[in-house]
This record gives sequence, C-alpha cells and structure tokens, in this order.
Amino acid sequence: ITLLTKFNMLHIKPEWDREVEIEIIEDEEALNPDPYDFVYNNIPTSTNMLEEEEDCSLCHATKFKYETEGLCCKKGQIRLATPDTPPELMRLWTSNNPDARHFRQNIRFFNGHFSFTTLYCHLDRDTTDMRTAGIYTFPAHGQLYHNIHSFGNSQSNPKHLELYFYDDDPSLEHRYRLCREEMYKQDKNVIRIITDILRGNPYSQQFRSLGQAENIEDYRLILNLDQRLDQRTYNEPINSEVAAVWIEGNERRDTYDRNVILHGNNNEKEHIRSYCGCYDPLSYPLFFPRAELGWHRKIPKRETQEAHIATDNIINDDDPDSVSGLWVTMREYYCYKFHTRPGIFNPILHGGRLFQQFVVDTYIKIESSRLDYIWHNQKKIRAELYQGLLDRI
Repeated sequence: ITLLTKFNMLHIKPEWDREVEIEIIEDEEALNPDPYDFVYNNIPTSTNMLEEEEDCSLCHATKFKYETEGLCCKKGQIRLATPDTPPELMRLWTSNNPDARHFRQNIRFFNGHFSFTTLYCHLDRDTTDMRTAGIYTFPAHGQLYHNIHSFGNSQSNPKHLELYFYDDDPSLEHRYRLCREEMYKQDKNVIRIITDILRGNPYSQQFRSLGQAENIEDYRLILNLDQRLDQRTYNEPINSEVAAVWIEGNERRDTYDRNVILHGNNNEKEHIRSYCGCYDPLSYPLFFPRAELGWHRKIPKRETQEAHIATDNIINDDDPDSVSGLWVTMREYYCYKFHTRPGIFNPILHGGRLFQQFVVDTYIKIESSRLDYIWHNQKKIRAELYQGLLDRI
C-alpha cells in the first residue's frame, strides 16, 4: 500500500516498541498531476444560459438574445407561405424507425442520388471524415457549381435526372444499382420510399413522361429558369411551368423567356445560376419535394401596388440586393427560411449534414452574387468612389 502524506518519512512503532524508519514511495500521479484535474475541479455548479426572448410578434419566429428585431421578417414586411411536407417524408425526417434513422444518417447520399443536378466544389475532406475530425462539418473552398447534364447518353449508366426516365419501372433496378454494397438492403428500402414520394414532383413527372419515348436522342427538353410564383400564398408549380419538350426537326417555340435546353445523347452540361428560382428544388429535392421554388427576384416584400406593377428594368441579375426595397432580397429570404416557428414543420432545419451543406451553399450563393455585381459594374462603382475626390480637387 502506498501511503500519501505531506512528509517524506513516516515513523511506525512496531509491536516490539522499537522505532524503525521507513521511506515512503511517492505516488507517480502526485509527481505528474492529471492536467484535466484542473478542469474537473473547476466545473461550475450553475449553468449559464441566454435569457429567453419573446417570439417575433409578427412572424412568430423563435428569437435569440441580442438578435436584431428585423432579422427574421424585416419587421413584418416579409411573409412566406410554408409548403406542406408529404407525410411519409415528414416521417423520415422525424421518426426513430430504422429506415428513418438510416435516411438521416446518410442524408447527403440520398439527396445526391435524387438530385437533378450535380454538385461541384472543392470540399475540405479533413473535416468531413469523422474518423479524423471527430465532429462533421461541411467547409467548401471557393465556388459551388450546380450543373445539369443532358440526357440519353447511351455510353454510361443513367444518373441524376436520367434516373427519373425509368421510375415507372416497378423493379427500380436502375436505382438499386447505385446502392452501396455494405448497406444494400437499407439503401434499397429508403430509395423505394423516396421514389414514391417524388412521383408528385413536376420535374419527375415530366421526365417520366419521356421514359417510354423512342429515339430519345432526338428530343430536346427546355427547363424554365424564370418562374415567378407568389410565395406568400404558395402555388405549387405544374408540369407546363417547369419544362417543355420538342422533337428535333419540329419548329421550336420560345416557350420561356429564360431557359436551359438539354439535348439527347450528348455530354453537354449547363450551369444553373444562383438567381434562378429552380436552383434549390433541382439541387435539394428532399427539402423541396414538390419543386417549390427557392428565392427569385419577384417575391413582393409588402402589399403595395407599385410592387406589383414594377417593371423588370429596375432589377439587375448580377446584384441580389438591387430590388429597390420592393422585393425580397436573397439574404432576407434565407433569413426567413432559417428561423424556427412554433407549429410549422421546416424540413431544412431537420436536414443534419445536408442542412450544413445547404447553409454553406446559401452563403456562397449570396457572396458570389454580390461579387458578380462588383465585377460587372466596375465603372459605376469607381465613378461613385472617385466622385468626392474629383470634387475636392
């Protein structure tokens, strides 16, 4: 037994009443104290918490201490309707069933599987690997690109939007081929559920209508990039509003003012710009299962006549904030979306790792749009910058 005292020597009187000097062996931990003892011995007994704040009286958003008053809804000027989430998808987001847990644990895989676009970015792999980083984070360096590929390329297996062409096949073998070997059974079950959920998606309906077409390489598909549905009283888009099809040789009609044309049987790809309303539903179908529009430039900020009759010439496609106070800006839109409101189910806030990706994507989207504005308006910016200097001279 090691005896710990503040003395180096201990005098013990044995039974025969003779004093014997015994050296005490000092404990190793006494010489090298545990560095965490300082933390453990100074754990506070009380918990520091931010004071409760009242919910916003205008939009009922949950507020944090010191959060600015107008961050959530611009003091009542912004009011967006909340689309209904399909019950089965809500179950996947919230339930503790095995399939729901597998869905949430692998959410980026499933979103990438059902996404209509491909995501390109320089991702920091060190922080996305929990074996080395401990806590998962999604940092991206530089720009994020959302590209949509043409269809009908017979040289490779179908992927992304091409998969929707074959979703009327009850076997779904075209999707099951992409399941991971170690999780084949779980992936297969969740993929079948999500396929059924997205049958009501207008893009899915339009692509499935081409699945039985012969000579699909002769087809051209026009995607509408200029949808302007009023999100204050949300109307779900319909097939004719999101896409149009014509066959090679037929006269093309200018169906939409701004569009992307996808050709059959080639390797072309088109970039979806961040100011397009279809940017979010094409890239995040699990957040927007009914192709609900994301941010676009024609979301009125308040009920005024001038907001409805405002002409397009006051809007600059390169500047997300050039809306003259009449329309909801990109930043204001996502501030409203990222707030929690009692009694309202927001799938974005249940997204876990996909939510982190969406937040980073949104941040880069806003910053890139502002940089685009600076890039395309150098003369105007410099004129304003030097005007005072010239007056002074």
